[in-house]
Amino acid sequence: MSTPSRKALQTQLPKGAKLYLPDEAGQKRHVEETLLTVFRRWGYREIVTPAYEYFDVLSQGTDHELQERMFKMVDRESGRLLALRADVTPQIARIVATRLREAPKPLRLAYLTNVFRYDEPHVGRYREFYQAGVELVGLPNAEGDAEMIAMTVEGLGALGLTRFQIDVGQADFFRGILEDLGLDESRARELRSALGRKDVSALERLVAGLAAPSTVTELLLALPTLYGRGDVLERAERLVKNPRSEAALANLAEIYRLLRVYGLADAVVLDLGEVRGFDYYSGVHFEAYVTGLGATLVGGGRYDDMLGRFGYDCPATGFAFEVGRALLAMESQGVATLSPGPEFFIIDFTTDKTGALELSRRLRDAGAAVARDILSRPVEESLAYARQQRAGRALVIGEPGAPAGQVRVVSLDGNGEGWVPIAEILADPARHFPGVGGGHHA
Repeated sequence: MSTPSRKALQTQLPKGAKLYLPDEAGQKRHVEETLLTVFRRWGYREIVTPAYEYFDVLSQGTDHELQERMFKMVDRESGRLLALRADVTPQIARIVATRLREAPKPLRLAYLTNVFRYDEPHVGRYREFYQAGVELVGLPNAEGDAEMIAMTVEGLGALGLTRFQIDVGQADFFRGILEDLGLDESRARELRSALGRKDVSALERLVAGLAAPSTVTELLLALPTLYGRGDVLERAERLVKNPRSEAALANLAEIYRLLRVYGLADAVVLDLGEVRGFDYYSGVHFEAYVTGLGATLVGGGRYDDMLGRFGYDCPATGFAFEVGRALLAMESQGVATLSPGPEFFIIDFTTDKTGALELSRRLRDAGAAVARDILSRPVEESLAYARQQRAGRALVIGEPGAPAGQVRVVSLDGNGEGWVPIAEILADPARHFPGVGGGHHA
C-alpha cells in the first residue's frame, strides 16, 4: 500500500470534514445572520449549548439509531463516556427541564450551531454540519405549530429563495390508525416502512393480511393519496373513524386555517401519509423542499414527549434550517451570496503614513470598513488587488503629481474618480461619502 506524500498529508481532511475559505465563510455567515435576524423579529433569544456532553445524559433524549451515529470519546478525568452533540433539541430540552423549569412560559429560544453525526456525507451535509433553528417551549396549541411554519416561510424568503414547498404531516393521525388495529411493533414497523417508501404494492399486500375492518382498510389504502391542499382534510374526515386520528385531523385543520390567515396556505402541502420522524414527533411535523435541491432544507415539528424524558412534562415544538443546504439552494436559484468587501481601500505612497492612518481611523470611527495596502507596489497593481477584494472605493494618497493635501478617490465599480481634500474627509466623511458605514456589496 502506498504511503501518502507529505504534501498530501498537509492538505488532507478527515472524511466528512468541511473547510470554509473566506468567500464561503462569508456566505455561510450571511445565511446564519439572516436567519437569526428573522428569529429575533419573532421574539426568539439565542441560546448556546456545549459541543459535547456526557453520553448517558444526551442519550436520554435520542433514539438508539442516533446514538450509534454519535462521535464518542472518554473523559480522561472521570472515565465517563462523552459524545459530540448529534441533535441540538435534546440538549435544549434538558436545559429547559433543569435550568429553565421555573422560567415563565412560553420560552422562545434560537440557536446557531454545529452538529456532528457519523453519516455518509451527502447533498450539502457533512459529518460536521451547521444548523440555525428555534424551539418554542410551553405552548401546546395549534398557534405554536403555525408560528413554526410561518417563520420557516419567512426565513426562506429572507434568504432570497422563491421556489419552495412546505410538506406538513401529523404523526398522531397514523398513531390513531395503529391503535385502532392493535398491531404488534413488528407489523406496525412494516406498515410504516411501506408508507415511508410510498410503496403502494407493498402497502396493499400488508393491508390484505391484516383482516382489518373495511373502514380501516379503506383509510390505510387511501393514505398515499391524502396529499395536497385543503381538500385533503375533507377527504380524510370522511374516512377516519377513530378518536385519536379525528383529534389529529382537527389539529391539522386548525393549523391550516391559521396558515391561511397568515397568507401562507399556497406554500403548504398536506401529507397524511408521511410517517418519517414518527418516533421523534408527537403531532404536526413538516419539511421544506426547494426547487433545485434534492434534499430537505428545513425540518421541524412538535415533540411534546421529549422534555418528559428529562423529568419535566412540557409541550414543545421547533425547527432547524441546514445552513450548508441553504447555500446550495441559493446557488441553484441564482441568489447572490458573495460577501461584501471593505468600503474603503487606502493606498499610501507617503513615507510617514500619517494621512493614511488618520483617514483609516476616522472612517472606521464613522462605521466604515477600511483596509490598507501596506505593500509597496505600482498603483495599478494595488487597484487590481482592491477590486479582487471587492472593495467599494480606493483612496490613493501621495502618488506622484498629486495636488498637495488631496486624495484621489477611485470608485472600483467603474463609476469614475476625483480629487478630495483629506481635511474635508477627516472633518465630515458623510459629506463626500453619503451613507458611509452602511456597507458596500458586490
